[in-house]
Amino acid sequence: MLSVCLITKNEEKSLPRALASVRGLADEIIVADTGSTDRTVEIAQSLSATVCHFPWCDDFSAARNFAVSHARGDWIFWLDADEELLPESAAEVRSGMARADALAFWVRRQDLKDAGRLDFYSLMWQLRLFRRRDDLKFQGRCHPEFRPDISEIETKTGLKVFQSTITMRHYGYIGEMIPAKLRRGARLLELELQDRPGQLYYLIEFGRTLLMLEDGRGIEVLREAARKLLPFTKDDEPPMPIVSLLLEQLLQFAPEQLPAEFPPKLVERLAWRWFPNNAPLLWLLARQSAMAGQFDTAERMLRRLVQMGADHSYDQGVSFDPALVGDGAKSNLGVCLLRQGKLDEAQAVFQGLLRSPTHSAQARDSLEAIGQFIQQSGIRS
Repeated sequence: MLSVCLITKNEEKSLPRALASVRGLADEIIVADTGSTDRTVEIAQSLSATVCHFPWCDDFSAARNFAVSHARGDWIFWLDADEELLPESAAEVRSGMARADALAFWVRRQDLKDAGRLDFYSLMWQLRLFRRRDDLKFQGRCHPEFRPDISEIETKTGLKVFQSTITMRHYGYIGEMIPAKLRRGARLLELELQDRPGQLYYLIEFGRTLLMLEDGRGIEVLREAARKLLPFTKDDEPPMPIVSLLLEQLLQFAPEQLPAEFPPKLVERLAWRWFPNNAPLLWLLARQSAMAGQFDTAERMLRRLVQMGADHSYDQGVSFDPALVGDGAKSNLGVCLLRQGKLDEAQAVFQGLLRSPTHSAQARDSLEAIGQFIQQSGIRS
């Protein structure tokens, strides 16, 4: 039996889409409403959801745990009101639930950037399909995670967490929705750090959120996070995956903004050692090399990004703009080739971009400039 669980507040516009996406798959739908003043509750009930009311307490984990506590299913699928499960994923949800050796599944979430472009999204992985167990509880006011870590439950039970191709589409990062969500997130992250100070995960999230809100406090918060990373810098593996986002920010800091114990070269070494297939980090390292005039180094990195985009060998647990391993990387590769005088190779790259929806104009301009240069210089291509 599958219970699909959601929490809501004033989601009358998006809730019908979310619930329609699991109709026919869910044996029950549990909606924990946190104080809607619109038609959210009425809509949920009209679509056969069971609505339970949760007084909002600035804690998403408490609300999630409340919703799950009302579920009767052997399995839980967590769905946010601004998401939908893609139709082709229903069969895999069913087959996953039938596995006797499965504890949970990583699910792909497509974060849309433009409501009119369903093919333009960043991708991240989240644990959304899991067995209902008393020892699987969420913790964290914002960005809930399982505590204890689900790996501990794996060890205790012998059950496994599997990757899947189950896919959700997320509409929550589109346009004007973003600033309000960032402000809410910053407030909850600050409360979380007051409750449990010094958590590396939440320091990274809080610092990044402040910077996205153009709040200068974010620099000092991320400096604190970097200092907490120092005991791990000789390890082969990072202490947690979110460290990639910290390194992504540190690579964009001016040298004087970094802690004295954390020089730029250390940031670069950790990025290569811990996250060799992380597209955003590789993109930033390529940009740094190009800005330093090291176009041969930048070329190698950009070629790697293009190859990662072709064979999907990039780290799929990280959300990023697909252009970083697609036409954006190809365009920058063409520029690096030009700067090294590799005209034939640059021409081939720009020829391949002529049908790009985002880079065709630049490709035409570059090809025209190359042609004029060749003609004026008398160079034979």
